[in-house]
Parts: sequence; structure tokens; C-alpha cells
Amino acid sequence: MRAVVFRLGALTLGSLLTVSAASAIQAGAAGEPYAIGAILSESGPGSTLGRPEADSMQMGVDEINKGGGIDGHQLALTILDDQSDATTAVNDFRALVDKRPIAIFGTPLTPTSLAIAPLAEQAHIPLVSYASSVSVVSPVAQHQWTFKVPINDTDVAKAMQAFMKKRNETKVSFIYRNDDYGKTGMAHFDEAGKPLGFDIVTADPIAASASDATTQLTHVKTAAPQALICWTSLPSANVIIKGYRELGLQLPIYYSDGAATGVFPKQAGAALNGAFIATMKVNVYQELPNGDPQKKLLERYVPDFETAYPKDAPASIFGTWGYDGVAFLKAALHNVKGAVTPASLRDAMEHTTFVGVSGTFRFSPAQHYGLAEESVLMSQITNEMFHWVK
Repeated sequence: MRAVVFRLGALTLGSLLTVSAASAIQAGAAGEPYAIGAILSESGPGSTLGRPEADSMQMGVDEINKGGGIDGHQLALTILDDQSDATTAVNDFRALVDKRPIAIFGTPLTPTSLAIAPLAEQAHIPLVSYASSVSVVSPVAQHQWTFKVPINDTDVAKAMQAFMKKRNETKVSFIYRNDDYGKTGMAHFDEAGKPLGFDIVTADPIAASASDATTQLTHVKTAAPQALICWTSLPSANVIIKGYRELGLQLPIYYSDGAATGVFPKQAGAALNGAFIATMKVNVYQELPNGDPQKKLLERYVPDFETAYPKDAPASIFGTWGYDGVAFLKAALHNVKGAVTPASLRDAMEHTTFVGVSGTFRFSPAQHYGLAEESVLMSQITNEMFHWVK
């Protein structure tokens, strides 16, 4: 069970500007737990991302604590639900700061992560985001205290484009979630794709909780592109595929990694057969070669997760972000020189390399994200299962 200690209501705008710097926090006393916090979307539209992240963070923390902790220190994790809402995320951040953590993790959504990142800079507490957009951590000069675990949307775009280019699918329509995740995803796809000859012929937003996509898909049908790209997540991802089948569209349909959850194929059923989804290794781990550095880790993580948290099964890329976030913390703490403080931990994070269930992470002072395009795989759905396609 997770220990969700408390959840605060909305604070006034003025109070949001009074986050105090945490540079004096020190967690060095012998045997004292290291306090860490997490802001995750366990309810609202982002819950299919946030719940497995919360589960996996708790699983990772429990494993460390059962093994004796880190240098004799247990991890004390507090998880708060931001309800997929930016204002609630800000309030949660302030509540966690009062607990004097050495680091805060979250959130899974780009808009909520962008809302709390400035507060991390002000409070001088490392923030480890689970959002997709590279905008969360760049430019580094303005995000000295913010890091991210998930693959960048630009690298997802490049992996999709490399696959699509081989299939001569460069004239595309785009349906994007109508928030920072979708908007920056499309912008970065366009930026990376133009030199390769990619042309976005129609671009339509869709609400995260949309119940109909007829207007967007009618525009796609009229434009007659070579492929349709959907840069969104559940529940709108499912709305699109239902409308796609109802309108009898035949062009290839692609989803960004925001849809790479095992819940999606189960919800969509046969309608999703043939669709392509950018994913990470967890969704196809049984198809990985035996020498792959993630295969053995995933052979342990996946059954452990699905046994411990059957309500949030099957395992997905979002759970791996949470698990790798804890692994990042562990690796960075081993690199800390001197007393453990938010500042010394931040410095160590900038020089941390580790092998996680998602891939090999390499952080540096110039790069506050750890994964590269090589970690992204393309998959195709058949009978509610992800299959690796090359």
C-alpha cells in the first residue's frame, strides 16, 4: 500500500510565490530516513499514466528499504495526487516542500510538470519529471534543478519518422492532445521532420477527455494523407481509433508513446489491430534478444508489478518511468560527495549514469534527460498485444 499522507486544496495565487529555498536541508544524520515526495496523477485523465508510476515508485522504494536502504538510510516516500490538474500539482508541491524532502518526483503530464518546474528552481529542490516534452528540462540554464526520466518527444518523433520514411509515409495528418504535451509534440515532430521531407497537411487538436473525433477525422479523410499521427493519450486515443473505424479510414495510423499502455489495446479491442505505437522495451520485452541489457531487468519487473498491482496491470512504459525514477535517485545518492542535501544530490544527478528497465540513462550538466532515440521501438498491435516491428 502507498502512504498518501495528505492532499491539500487550492491555495491563493499570492501564496504560490512564497516557496522557500531548501538549500539548508540536510539528511545526513545516521539512520535518519531520506524524505522524498512524488506528485502523480492517480485520478483524472492522466490516471492511466500516474497510477502505474505511483505503483512502481512504491515498489522500487520497498525493494530498497527491504535491502537495508541506501548507505543505511531508509527512503520515506510521500505520494500526492494532483488529479491531473496544474493548480493541484502546484499546491501539492508546496505541501511536499514543507516535509523537507531531498527530491520531488512528478508529474506524468507535461502541463502539470511545466507548472511546478519553476517552483523547483525557486525552492532549490531537485525535481525529477515523468513528462514527455523536452521543454520541461530545456534550456538547462533555466532548469538547473529539473531532470526528467521519460524519453523526449523529439526522440520519439525521430524514431517514428525513421520507420515511416522507410514506408514512404511522409505526407501526414496530425491529431494532437490540446495541451502542452500535444502542441509541443507536434511542433517537435514538424521541426525534426522537415529536413526529411515530412509535411503535416492537416493538424487538429483534441481534448484530453474528448468523446468524439468525427470533425478531426473528417479533415483527415478529405486531405488524403499517407498516414495519420495521433499525439495523445487515453481516453482520447481510444476515441480516435473508434471514429477511425466508423469512418472506414484505411490509411496507416500511428500513436505517440503517450498511448503506449497495455490498457489501450484492452479498451479498444479489435479496432486497434494494425495500429502502430511508439513504445519502449517493456511492451515487447519477451521479443527482445537474450543479450539485450533490459531483458533480464524486465523479466523481473513485469511479473513483480503485475502481481503486486493487478488493478493497474499490464505493465507499461509509465510504470517503468516511476521505477527508473527511484533507480536514478539510488544511483545519484551513491555519487553524492559529503553530506546529502538537495544541492549535493542535484550536483550528483548531473553526473549519473545507470542501466534502468527503460534503457541506459546518461545525465550530464548539459543534458538533464537520460535516454536517447535508440531506446524507442516501434510496435504494432495484434489481438490486444504489442509486437516489435522494424
